[in-house]
Amino acid sequence: MKKISSLIIVSILSLVALAQSPEMMSYQAVVRDAGDNLVATATIGMQISILQDSINGTAVYVETHAPTTNINGLVSLEIGAGSNVAGTFNAIDWSSGPYFIKTETDPTGGTSYTITGTSQLLSVPYALFAKNSSGWQTIDDTTHTLNQVGIGTASSYPGVELVLSDDVFSSQVIETSGTTTDAELWLKNPKGVWRMHGDQSDGNKLKFGLWTDYSEAGGSNILSNALTIDTLGNVGIGTAFPKANLHIFKEDSVVLNIQTNSNGASGAYLRLNEDQQGTGGFIRYKSSGLNSNTLRLGTATIGGGDTDMIILRRQGLNGIQVGINIDNPQQILHVNDVMRLEPRSTAPANPSKGDIYMDDSSDKLMVYDGSIWQACW
Repeated sequence: MKKISSLIIVSILSLVALAQSPEMMSYQAVVRDAGDNLVATATIGMQISILQDSINGTAVYVETHAPTTNINGLVSLEIGAGSNVAGTFNAIDWSSGPYFIKTETDPTGGTSYTITGTSQLLSVPYALFAKNSSGWQTIDDTTHTLNQVGIGTASSYPGVELVLSDDVFSSQVIETSGTTTDAELWLKNPKGVWRMHGDQSDGNKLKFGLWTDYSEAGGSNILSNALTIDTLGNVGIGTAFPKANLHIFKEDSVVLNIQTNSNGASGAYLRLNEDQQGTGGFIRYKSSGLNSNTLRLGTATIGGGDTDMIILRRQGLNGIQVGINIDNPQQILHVNDVMRLEPRSTAPANPSKGDIYMDDSSDKLMVYDGSIWQACW
């Protein structure tokens, strides 16, 4: 039997580029015995160790292989794909070197390693170093970077970690191929997670909701009907079933709050337009200034003047005063013009004391005194 005492190695280390982890290094060596004869076409046993700091340093990763040499005594294997003995190849921090590769060989194919060789990794494969540097990093099945990522742009925006830029309309698409899985976007913060998704199970509505986390199965939907847009363009706030262009629902509370920081003539406006020209009505409230504490209904033209038609004004201790065609009502009801009661041929049924109407037969103003209708003249 030949005595094996040395291993002459010609090795090539390179990154094996894969679409999925683990990352690997390709390793090749020519195996010779003590007589400098090739160990050809034979299954051998090998143990590969990655040592840190020195030739006798701590092994951060160990694996075994049982490769077969070719007719030239060349053995090829992938470091990172062997049978794991200790450590995790993906977790090696290549920036914390130097690192050394130790090979132990049993030419009979077993684990009685009689040939040992150690050499320093003078040039760590670039991609393996970069993933654990200030660039990309891999932890378990998550790849991330501490730097800013730009897709379609080299521009830098302070505080923005991901920048997407393209002049193509559909350059950013979130897509799912599942027939029941929704395409969705999760916005996470320490107090909750907002989820935006197209709900296939509910008429393909676009929905926004607040969740406790970004796991749809394990999370809790805190606010399910925050905002819903159906395929007709109807928007629901507080309801998943919008019945109009804008449908707002909130039980026993303020439904719509319109606020302005202006205390001038404008106040807070709600404009009611019949067309896109800005012609229509308005509802306006003023809390201070001239004619303050008034709610006004009127007509208006954008860029033009406003005409008040009905005024509701709180006047001191006298309660609400209503003005019709007058800016400053002086009584509970103040009409600045002719007021008309449409004549009727019969008296109102079930009257109450104080009711009035214009009788079309007698042409008189009638008032109910609690018992009968009395003519005012």
